[in-house]
Amino acid sequence: MGIQTLSAVILLSFVGFISGIAIFLTSKSLPKEDESLEEAAGIKEFLPGADCGACGYPGCFAYALAVAKDKQVFVKTPCPTLAQDKEGMKKLETYLGLKVEAKIGKKAVVHCTGQSEPIADYHGIETCKAASQIASGFKECPYACLGLGDCVAVCPTGAISIDPERRVALVDWEACIGCGLCVDACPQGLPELVSANMPQYLGCNYQAARDIPGRKRCADGCIHCKICVKVSQNGEVTWNEKKDLPYFDPEKCLPAHAAIEKCPRQIIKKTATYKEPLAISTQQEQTAPRTG
Repeated sequence: MGIQTLSAVILLSFVGFISGIAIFLTSKSLPKEDESLEEAAGIKEFLPGADCGACGYPGCFAYALAVAKDKQVFVKTPCPTLAQDKEGMKKLETYLGLKVEAKIGKKAVVHCTGQSEPIADYHGIETCKAASQIASGFKECPYACLGLGDCVAVCPTGAISIDPERRVALVDWEACIGCGLCVDACPQGLPELVSANMPQYLGCNYQAARDIPGRKRCADGCIHCKICVKVSQNGEVTWNEKKDLPYFDPEKCLPAHAAIEKCPRQIIKKTATYKEPLAISTQQEQTAPRTG
């Protein structure tokens, strides 16, 4: 072997040795692969894969990565409800070691009928959140729906719309999955999640205990007469002392037939679950003993 060839071999071996040392040292100084990436891949297997973004993250993997870094993200976001998959969510709960109360079996109602008249023309940013910052909104009732659609914007199923005449949010009972995003979006506190078995709800949120001088309830607003409570013999309607408004027990979900009939403002609204009471004559026919 010639001198030149031997020198070339030695030089290449030296370069290779130095390069190996450099690679080794570099690998030690570089940050290690984030262990949460592997964890996120495991979490994503339990997710619906819709990449809908309703959770606030650009996709299911981004959401899974956030959960891998902080498990409370899973508790605080609506993904368990949006998935509408009890078995899948149970498996994910087991995987994460958490217990989450998914709002499956819930529906949203809006405590306003839209009968409050505007007291001023609003020309600001077209969101309820912005409008509510100015004297609690531009409606005569300070607790009224402003109808600018913040709840519509966040609804993942398109279950909420704005009535073009009354400018009030309306909920499609069948399309609603009870995710609760509208509850968080409304600055007026009007949407509420109730049991899907709840027969009725109060179409008003006017709180007399927090009255605002110069403002008043609409023509349909609850007048706090408590007739609904007085005619409720089985406790289907009680009184919420904190809000100073009628209350329907979510554990009982009893139909308030008498309260609906006797309410002077007709502000107790029926849901799609409500069933009309049988006529007395029909009940008598069903219970009368058969002869012959």
